[in-house]
Amino acid sequence: MRYVTVVAYPAEEGINRLDRGVNELGLEYRAIHRMELLADDTVAMFAEGRGDVEGVRRFLSESPEVFEFSITGDEAGFFSYTRYAADDLTQLLMEDRRESSYLIDMPIEYTDDGGLRATYIGTETAFADVLSEQPAGVRIDVERTGPYTPGPRDVVSRLTERQREVLQTAVDLGYYREPREATHDEIAAATGLAETTVGEHLRKIEATVFSSLHVGTTDR
Repeated sequence: MRYVTVVAYPAEEGINRLDRGVNELGLEYRAIHRMELLADDTVAMFAEGRGDVEGVRRFLSESPEVFEFSITGDEAGFFSYTRYAADDLTQLLMEDRRESSYLIDMPIEYTDDGGLRATYIGTETAFADVLSEQPAGVRIDVERTGPYTPGPRDVVSRLTERQREVLQTAVDLGYYREPREATHDEIAAATGLAETTVGEHLRKIEATVFSSLHVGTTDR
């Protein structure tokens, strides 16, 4: 079993109106946790974001492509459910995924330069299909690949891009050393985030990491 992480860059004409409108809001972070093509050719999407949540809410309420949506959270971090009309490219990509043997390790993350980062799990043959069957108008760059071994790499892949940045900074500054050599305020200064936001990220990081551990009991 192997994995390959790629970044897909759709051409300007390949970006649907809905995605383009949200991109223009300049959110700090976006990720897709689940996305399904429904029988009525609409797409149901569960996503995460950080930034102008009121702008997102306003845009979705005014968009004719959106049939229903719900948002919870605030600018520091929010989750959204959206059901919207599938454009031709989205429909083609999702139909191809149904017919392929690979799996996608969610979430799919938006990169700072306009790409979509996804990790596929499967065989080398399945990856060849991924890289060769993309429709016109989508450029694929391979970031990394190798044997897939659930463990620390898998846990880190479940963190958001910003959470990974906060974690790396915390480790570099000595936050997890004994005795502790850094504070939330120092991590905030290094990352440009608010101290409360750093605390929230660290709590989520620690919850993700510890929930992945399976601690058995010892016979007495």
